[in-house]
Amino acid sequence: MKSLFRFNPVYLLLIVITAVAMTGADEVYSKNRKANKLYKDKKYEDALKLYDDALLVSPSDNALKMNRGSALYRLGDFEKAEEMYSSALSTDDKKKKADAHFNLGNILFSKAQQMEQSGDQGATDKYKAALENYIQSLDLRPEDKDAKWNLQLAHQKVKQMQQQQQQQNQNKDNKDNKDKQDQDKNNQNNQSQDKKEQEQQKENQDKQDKENQDQQNKEDNQDKQDQEQQEQQQQKPQQQQQQEADKEEMKKEEAERIIELYADDADSLNKPMKKTDARIPKPEKDW
Repeated sequence: MKSLFRFNPVYLLLIVITAVAMTGADEVYSKNRKANKLYKDKKYEDALKLYDDALLVSPSDNALKMNRGSALYRLGDFEKAEEMYSSALSTDDKKKKADAHFNLGNILFSKAQQMEQSGDQGATDKYKAALENYIQSLDLRPEDKDAKWNLQLAHQKVKQMQQQQQQQNQNKDNKDNKDKQDQDKNNQNNQSQDKKEQEQQKENQDKQDKENQDQQNKEDNQDKQDQEQQEQQQQKPQQQQQQEADKEEMKKEEAERIIELYADDADSLNKPMKKTDARIPKPEKDW
């Protein structure tokens, strides 16, 4: 990427001409000239201080803003550098504006590289913003070969980032599908295991219920036998009593029957017996 900033000494002349009619023009001219020398000597911090002082005197000077943005870019402060060049785009001078877009494209490209290295997904948008600024710079100055070169680099990076994003999305989809398949498989295994456990639990419960029912039936049968035995024991004395009562009744009835049989001879039974002679039996007839 052609990262050389457009630092045109003409800016110095323009500042001088403008400052002649303004209070403090000599001071702005002096500070800007010293800052430019420090910039060329790569003493960017010292140059930045003088640009800041000059902007305090002439805060709307777009040339000073661009010079300050260049110093900030060299110091790696891309955020503030972008802010300076963005504010300098308000100039009506096509050449200055073309340089502003070119340098702003360089700033955005550098920021995109930092974001790409850190894995920030916003790097693609920054490359696109850099690409757009190179296009606008070429619209103002079509013959600028550096802008064309940087435009091609930015376009390649945008395409590369988009392909990487598509690949990442594809990998993510594949991973999600695999994770879903694994999850479904685990769910099926868990469901199968749960079903087996439920069946085993049901089988155990049925077995336990059968054992409990058998035990209950056994206890019921035993209770029934005990009850029958108890009832038999209770009934036995009653049967014996009934048999004795029946026997006593039979004796009574027999006695009454005997009395009835001898009722007619009752008087004779009560009279005293007379003495009678014994009868001598007759001999058998002799044949």
